[in-house]
Amino acid sequence: MNIDAKAISQLKMFVKACEMNPTLLHEPNLLFFKEYLVSLGATIPPKPAAPEPAAAPKAEEAAPKPEPSKIPTPEPTPEPEPMEDSSEEEEIELDNTGVIEGEDLMDLPMGDENKEVSEEDVDKANELRREAMSAMSDGNLDEAIRLFGEGISRNPHSAVLFAKRAQTLLRQKKPNNVLRDAEKALVLNPNNALAHKCKGKAYRLLGMWEESALALSAGQKCDYDDDTQELLKTVVKPNAEKLRAARLKKESSKREKEHKAKLERVRAAKEARQKAYEEAKAREAEAGPGGMGGMGGLFDDPEIATLLQDPEVVQAMADIQQNPQNMMKYMSNPKVMKVITKLQGKFMGGGGGMGGMPGGMGGMGGMPGGMGGMPGGMGDMPGGMGGMPGGFPGGMPGGFPGGMAGASAPNFTADPPSSTGNNANTGAPPPPPFTASCDDVD
Repeated sequence: MNIDAKAISQLKMFVKACEMNPTLLHEPNLLFFKEYLVSLGATIPPKPAAPEPAAAPKAEEAAPKPEPSKIPTPEPTPEPEPMEDSSEEEEIELDNTGVIEGEDLMDLPMGDENKEVSEEDVDKANELRREAMSAMSDGNLDEAIRLFGEGISRNPHSAVLFAKRAQTLLRQKKPNNVLRDAEKALVLNPNNALAHKCKGKAYRLLGMWEESALALSAGQKCDYDDDTQELLKTVVKPNAEKLRAARLKKESSKREKEHKAKLERVRAAKEARQKAYEEAKAREAEAGPGGMGGMGGLFDDPEIATLLQDPEVVQAMADIQQNPQNMMKYMSNPKVMKVITKLQGKFMGGGGGMGGMPGGMGGMGGMPGGMGGMPGGMGDMPGGMGGMPGGFPGGMPGGFPGGMAGASAPNFTADPPSSTGNNANTGAPPPPPFTASCDDVD
């Protein structure tokens, strides 16, 4: 008898469903199969009693609440406590004497940086610089700024001209314009002391104390002077140190809070796994040795116990327990399938079978030739359901290891009819006569 692979695959799925939920055998449309199993000497678990219909609740009474499910559900990871807004600056006492608001940038000549400067341009630019410095000495700052601009147009590669105009703008307390000229001067000459000091004093006017301290210190390294050092020592550095200490304290507090939040997440996840494991353990103890086809001692296997601490695996097993057909959803999940393989080994090893069927499904363990040994159809299967070769671990080929093969099949007195199909058991001697005893059907 030739059975195609699709039928065998469907049979495998049906057997798995029966193993997970033996009550399926009490379905009316499976009566023929249950009677066949009984004829082989199998013990079918009793049909669960139907729940008694509850009395209709009174109109004023609320509907009864359903009992909480015993399925272990990992607790959600608690949200970390909200951190304080990092934008809120800790109140720091600073000496902000002389701090002003920044101004808009002026439309000042910046020169063409791609210009090729001739000797005549250099000479003219130097002449304009002398005139501008004379005007600055006379207090005519606007004229000085104009003259420096003309000199920059003649020689846009002169760091001195930009630094001198920045110095003049500083006297007018225009820090944003000072910063623009000082930065340009430092691009042309990073060691220009006047540009560093003008930049530091502009930051000081804007109340940017840490930046001011860095710029003034850089200027002092290039060209030390007592006035700048006094400004650094008495005003800029004290404010800068206070801001730096407050910033470091805030960063440290933020790191500490992030670390505590991480530890809390790890702790919550660990507790959720432990709770899921303990609930699964309790369910196993509740079920007892006969529950789910013999789960007694299941969690004594350290590998299964470890796998069942994974919330993903616990949820999948709960889903399969509610509806065994859901097993197909997890066929591609290696962790879930590893647990199922272990469970099947536990359930079927040692003749456990489907929740108490001695010998399993009448000797389903040795069907050489894949459903072979069924000469003449399902009615004349010598030795049970023939010889499903192989074993459940590794996927049906290889036979159900040790399980599903217990009680011998009944003795069929009639000779099996001949079969012209591809039957691996054709010509095999009939099984020995079956003599029932207490040991066989216990």
